[in-house]
Amino acid sequence: MFRRGARVRPLRPGGAEAALALALRDPAVNALGGARLRELSRSASVAHEFSVIGEDAAPSALLWHGVNLSPLGGDAAALAELGRHMAGRARRASSVVGERRAVEALWHELAPAWGGEVRQLRWSQPLLLAADAAVLPALPGAGLLRPALPGEEGAVFPAAVAMFREEVGIDPLSGDGGRSYRARVTELIRQGRTYVVMQDGLVLFKADVGALFGPVAQIHGVWVRPEHRGRGLARAAMTDLVRQVRRDHASQVSLYVNDFNEPARRAYAAAGFRQIGELTTLLF
Repeated sequence: MFRRGARVRPLRPGGAEAALALALRDPAVNALGGARLRELSRSASVAHEFSVIGEDAAPSALLWHGVNLSPLGGDAAALAELGRHMAGRARRASSVVGERRAVEALWHELAPAWGGEVRQLRWSQPLLLAADAAVLPALPGAGLLRPALPGEEGAVFPAAVAMFREEVGIDPLSGDGGRSYRARVTELIRQGRTYVVMQDGLVLFKADVGALFGPVAQIHGVWVRPEHRGRGLARAAMTDLVRQVRRDHASQVSLYVNDFNEPARRAYAAAGFRQIGELTTLLF
């Protein structure tokens, strides 16, 4: 049980498996941070990005504080303690993201220190899960989607940049000239985690398996070329995407979407996605 004043401490490699078990209680909610925890679980670097409250064998709360700040488990009191702990440190995360109630508990403590740096508040982001394969609709145009191939980075990268500018509101080419973002795009293609519809060398649709955690593949970076929007391409491609991601990566396919993005929500509903929760993202 959490006790007021319980010590927040870095996660030790020896406690990584128990921390993973805590995050896996809700793999769709915790997909992004959980995937990063899995990646670092055997490295001493895990202590630099994850903090816990509780014993190694049975942590009561878990927080990712790397490129994103994300609560992966804990009750309201523990999350408040984690928020107070982070409020006393310089912010390095580009966003706070997680289950809405958990983010609200964190943000109550963080807002006095970090509130002035927020660029956008996206409080309501429905978390969706694809329906069973047996009930997925068959839509005209399905079957055009395929994994992007090594060597197609030159076509995929401009689409990825356009998506990032639209979705996040900043330019991924700034700072290091896009080297780190290009490396991310290249690695996703190498791993077979970017899917595209292409025509005459142009990407008309793209989506990435942005996170793999337990039974869940979480889709990120969905984008349709502007002149092809409103024609049913997204609905057909998303339907096929679910089938292919289940075949290639994981049995459960999830994503989250801004509540105000009605065209995307309609496309996801037509592809058989249903809401299972609500996330929040605060962008800096």
